[in-house]
Amino acid sequence: MTDPIARAEKVHIDERSRQARSTGQWFLENRTGTHPVTHNNALTFFICGETAFADIAKRLRSAKHSIDIICWGFDPGIELVRSGTTWPRGDTYGDLLVAAGKRGVKVRILVWYSKLGSGTAMNMPGYSHATNPWPAAPGLSDGNNISAQRARALTEDYYLRSGVQHLIETPQGQRLFGPEHMGMIGLAARAEYCHKWYKAAFAGAFDHVEIRTRAGDADAIGSSLASEKYQPGTLGKFEIERTGMLAVGTHHQKTIVIDYGHADGVHATGYVKGLNSVTDYWDTEAHLIEDPRRETGSVREAGEAIQVEANQKPDAGFATFKPYRDYACRIDAGGALAAVFENFRRAWARAGSSDGGGQPAVPPALKRSVAPGTHSSVQIVRTQPQENDKTIKELYFLATDQAALASGYLYIENQYFQYQEWSERLIRARKNVMAAWKAGAAKAGKSKADMPLMHVFIVIPVPERAQMVPRTYDTLAVLGQQSTMAGQSDLIDRENKKQHTGVRLDDMGRPTGAVYAKPAVVEYANRIDKPTIDALEKQFGLKVVVSMLQTSGISQRRMRYREIYIHSKMLLIDDTFISFGSANLNQRSMAVDSEINFATNDARHAADLRRRIFSQLSAGGFDGMAGTRGDISLTSILWTELMAKNALSKRNSKAMVGFLLPLWDNRSSTMRLG
Repeated sequence: MTDPIARAEKVHIDERSRQARSTGQWFLENRTGTHPVTHNNALTFFICGETAFADIAKRLRSAKHSIDIICWGFDPGIELVRSGTTWPRGDTYGDLLVAAGKRGVKVRILVWYSKLGSGTAMNMPGYSHATNPWPAAPGLSDGNNISAQRARALTEDYYLRSGVQHLIETPQGQRLFGPEHMGMIGLAARAEYCHKWYKAAFAGAFDHVEIRTRAGDADAIGSSLASEKYQPGTLGKFEIERTGMLAVGTHHQKTIVIDYGHADGVHATGYVKGLNSVTDYWDTEAHLIEDPRRETGSVREAGEAIQVEANQKPDAGFATFKPYRDYACRIDAGGALAAVFENFRRAWARAGSSDGGGQPAVPPALKRSVAPGTHSSVQIVRTQPQENDKTIKELYFLATDQAALASGYLYIENQYFQYQEWSERLIRARKNVMAAWKAGAAKAGKSKADMPLMHVFIVIPVPERAQMVPRTYDTLAVLGQQSTMAGQSDLIDRENKKQHTGVRLDDMGRPTGAVYAKPAVVEYANRIDKPTIDALEKQFGLKVVVSMLQTSGISQRRMRYREIYIHSKMLLIDDTFISFGSANLNQRSMAVDSEINFATNDARHAADLRRRIFSQLSAGGFDGMAGTRGDISLTSILWTELMAKNALSKRNSKAMVGFLLPLWDNRSSTMRLG
């Protein structure tokens, strides 16, 4: 059967030399009618929030005509550029957009919001939660008066003048807040500001600023899921996972387009990001164990932590939010911006009462050709159930097939590694490559052992919830890496041994008389073909290394260690191909939530990004050098050695070198949730 993803190509063989040339397919060339490949894009890549948000702030300040934003969540109080340690440490995102509106710039913000999901996700501080946590600061009541600095001054003055304690709501219950708690005044002012900002924005009180929200479409999600190889899991008769996907499908895209139609698009620029527009995601590439420029959310009082910011991500014993890692790409004046803007226009129209006035013409400047070698080819791909668009999944599979044909490397850095179908695709592709090698090697005087290895580097966090452990286990098990999920592996071993008794045992090991039945996740895991590490290398020519990231440093007068939360969605292959954006490697991102990624086959950027990433993770210990087969093979050895050294350093309370550690998770679950 013809593969709808791959492009068929006729290859002519030179009869004299018996050689042929062909090009590798990195783009979805069968989808160019709806997802064009453009060749005149200037790309700039950012690692982590500090540099990405600073660049965004600069472009927002210079916007002349329009700012169009799509985001999963929006925090008006996030300072994009920060100095100092108390809020506000710089201009807030909300203030930057209001200032642009006052200049006459048309600002449109489209945010995911669901009554069922946003309260838990806390993606819109001041609207999804913390909607009235503080007494109103006098004078902070309309669009003309709202600003972060004014909120700080008025809130501080209010509490100092009152001289009395006030009852406030915190996640721990009601607390008294008074002048003696002035160390928290920045948090009080921030909460007041965000609530008043949203109130004004939805009332249309800001000049030229409009905000809309959108929720998932259960019918479209159901249709999209129907074509998935593996259906969402169940717990007994309850379709827990499927119900959650249908009821709380999110819009997860994160893009910005600035001055798209202004001056024929000469100044047009835009961003495709993994970074959310909420304050948790601000961090530096150094990933310090404590950084006062990251958010704080609690104050110590009588040995108890009082949490006053409801969207805090608690991390026991630390004063600041945990380090976060992610990426962004700026696209300047290239044709890819037309696809990014069109995605916004259609989504904006669906969230409002108009159709957006029809598809606008592409500004002339975005069509201009450029000198070869100076700009990048780009394809914008999406998951959009409402438009039956699953091109992100198709691109992942196409790129994986291409990577399998070579013997270089595939690097994945992703928040969720829970898409078993992708792991199976890689194994199947390598199986085909090895079969072809075996068939032709004898004629060339080669053996199967001569087949160069393909190196796969997987960098992921431990699943954020125990219910996500089974899917992570399943996806890793296909690649022979299930031992990294130690808790789930032990659970499966124990449950399989219980089957031999034929009866269910109680906690004391005594028979209960009930017939034993294995949990569904165990039965499922038992059906997965799990290659050994030796078989993975000899049969499939694969060398897989799986890592998590932590940072180390002196905190509270001792060496401490802390997770670097990987929010990234990076795919990097053979110094040839890059794709990232909002899509995780899980079923939600491939079929349920709206997502948007970009892809480029620019070798210059791919090699540079690989060197930057590897060097950061290893503290300069290795960067893959020139990216040759030998270089990558050596890098794999050095990578594995560094993980082992860091694990030993951690056991001995010593400082780690860089951030790499072997993935290890002792948790287990019999419930599967994606």
